Amino acid sequence: MNKLTLGIFAAVILVGTGAGLTFKASTARAPFTVTKVQYNGHTHKLLLKTKSARAQNLKVTYKGKTIAQSARAAKHHHFRVKFHGYGTFKVTNGHLTKKVSAKRYATTKPVLQSAKTPAGQQTWQPTVKVPVHSKVVLKFRGKVYHADAQAKQQVTLKIPVRTRLSDQAFRQEQVTVTAKQPHKKTSKLLQRKIGLDFPA
Repeated sequence: MNKLTLGIFAAVILVGTGAGLTFKASTARAPFTVTKVQYNGHTHKLLLKTKSARAQNLKVTYKGKTIAQSARAAKHHHFRVKFHGYGTFKVTNGHLTKKVSAKRYATTKPVLQSAKTPAGQQTWQPTVKVPVHSKVVLKFRGKVYHADAQAKQQVTLKIPVRTRLSDQAFRQEQVTVTAKQPHKKTSKLLQRKIGLDFPA
C-alpha cells in the first residue's frame, strides 16, 4: 500500500470518526436548570421556570403523575401547575431530572418555642419561631388571631382563655398555627393542645 493510499484511508477514518462524534453530541440531551419557583396564593398554582442550553422538551411530574409537559422544544419553559400537599416535583427531559422539594415553594412550619400563662391564667401567650417576613395565623375556638413577623424570626401572641382550668374539655382543645411568606405556600399546621401549658 503506497503513501497516497494510506493518506486517503487515514482521512476517511478521521472524517468518519468526527462525524460519529458530531452525531452523538447532537442527539445527547442538553442540561437544564430550574431558575424560578414561585407559588401564587390566589390561583393556588406553582410557577416553574426552566432554562436549557439547547431547545428541548420537558415534563413535570408530581407524586408519580405527569401534570405538565411542553408543547414544543424550547430553551425556556414556563409551567404553572395546580396541586395538593407538600410533595416533591420532578422536572425531566427523559435523561436528566431536577427535583423541586417543598423547601423551595412552601413556608417553613412554625415551631413553638415557649408558652406562658401569666398570673390569673386567663391568657395564653405562645412564642412561635417563624421565617422572616411571614404572616402568622393562629386559630382557637373558631376565632382567628394574626401577627406579622416582618424582619423578626419569632412572634408572641396573646390569646384570651377565660375558662375553668379544671375543665377537662379545655385541656383537649387544639390550637393551630400557620405561617405564610410572600410567593410561598402556607406552611404545614403546628398543632398544640392548649391544656399542656396550664398547670393541672
